[in-house]
Amino acid sequence: MKRYGVGAVLFGFALSLAGCGPEKALPTDLLKSGSGPVQSTVPTKSDPEALAVIDQAVKAFTGGKPELLAKGKYCRVATEGLMYSVVSSTPSIEATRAIDAAWPDKIHFTNNGQGPENKMAVESWLRRPEFVVVHNGAEHRPANPAEWEQNLASDFVGQVWMAFLLPPTDPKAVVFEPQTITLEHRDLKLVKLSLREHPVYQLYFDAKSSALVRVEYTITETGVPRRTTMIFSDHKPGPDGLLLPYRLECLHNKSVVEKWAVKKWEFPETIKDDEFMPKKK
Repeated sequence: MKRYGVGAVLFGFALSLAGCGPEKALPTDLLKSGSGPVQSTVPTKSDPEALAVIDQAVKAFTGGKPELLAKGKYCRVATEGLMYSVVSSTPSIEATRAIDAAWPDKIHFTNNGQGPENKMAVESWLRRPEFVVVHNGAEHRPANPAEWEQNLASDFVGQVWMAFLLPPTDPKAVVFEPQTITLEHRDLKLVKLSLREHPVYQLYFDAKSSALVRVEYTITETGVPRRTTMIFSDHKPGPDGLLLPYRLECLHNKSVVEKWAVKKWEFPETIKDDEFMPKKK
């Protein structure tokens, strides 16, 4: 039976859809909360040229109204797309995803998919450091909860919050090593971002539009490094005129694992705190 990846830890708890029996048990070595891959030395303050790249990106994202950055602190997004087999590049599962989030550390997401042999339903709540994962109706506790919680938070920073430029504009963020590069025949501005306990992120901005088009970072899952590339495309004005991506693609170690089309972005004034933990029965 095929096994299907559920993308980043963020979106599916790294279970195979075929099940997670004793023969697939995860390692039990535990990670202390807040630890992660060894990071390269970063400066104590941001590079002015790197800050200028971020400022241009904020201007493009908000249409010259930086006060609109605050709109992204509460968001809801609905997508539909494909999850790819972890053993081949053939599209395997048609899926939908819904995300509710409150900056910087609250998440509720649901994945629903239908493969040729089985269904997938994953629902996760994160209200750091608390989290709950339900897989096909049954609550599941990962073997290494501290690692899972940390990776979930880091994935969410790189794959969702970064689209709203909240991480690089956080007062505690350090952006550094600005470069101008050409990648796949496209001129890009590249900066690195260090943000507290998360991995160092590489942010790629289109040199002409200043839109964020790519994010890369590395985390460790059960002792194995996983390089994630998140590609943002099809940018167009969304709610409040914010320049938002409507196509998302996620790669792990250069292999495509997910492709999504955004059906709706929403930015409510607030989201109640109790939405980020399941209701007690």
